[in-house]
Amino acid sequence: MIFRYMTFYADRRAEFEQLVFVPLVEKCKKYERAMRIGTSHGSLSDRIMSYFGDSPRGMVESAFEFARICRKLDFHNFVFSMKASKPVIMGWDYRLHLGVTEAGEGEDGRMKSVIGIGTLLQDGLGDTIRVSLTEPPEEEIDPCRKLANLGMKASQILQGMVSP
Repeated sequence: MIFRYMTFYADRRAEFEQLVFVPLVEKCKKYERAMRIGTSHGSLSDRIMSYFGDSPRGMVESAFEFARICRKLDFHNFVFSMKASKPVIMGWDYRLHLGVTEAGEGEDGRMKSVIGIGTLLQDGLGDTIRVSLTEPPEEEIDPCRKLANLGMKASQILQGMVSP
């Protein structure tokens, strides 16, 4: 049964890769456009979940499957976007988008965002951020600005441009 599922998935994946993903990568390459390779912890495939379990490793491997295809096609203009309701530290040689899904609203949502995104920014990780609250979108601007300023200051400290 598992072999049949894996064979079915491999066939479907190859079909998706050739008919959808490869043409998209080639179009991005032709028009010099960036691509976001995103994974959401709550949307990992059954195959990834059964192999890696409920772990950050599954999110990374899922994204890396698409990155490998891009690299095979000599396309490197992409950024990773990892979304999870549990803040996790991840870093590599590509630009990194930071966000906390299911952050909520009010003080709780802001605290989750500050802890999840701010901690990574303090360590010098992250190139873009998204504060996602379950409130009107305009309420996300102020916390996002504050986190962006924190990230800029952390970057300057890490580069020795200002003292802590």
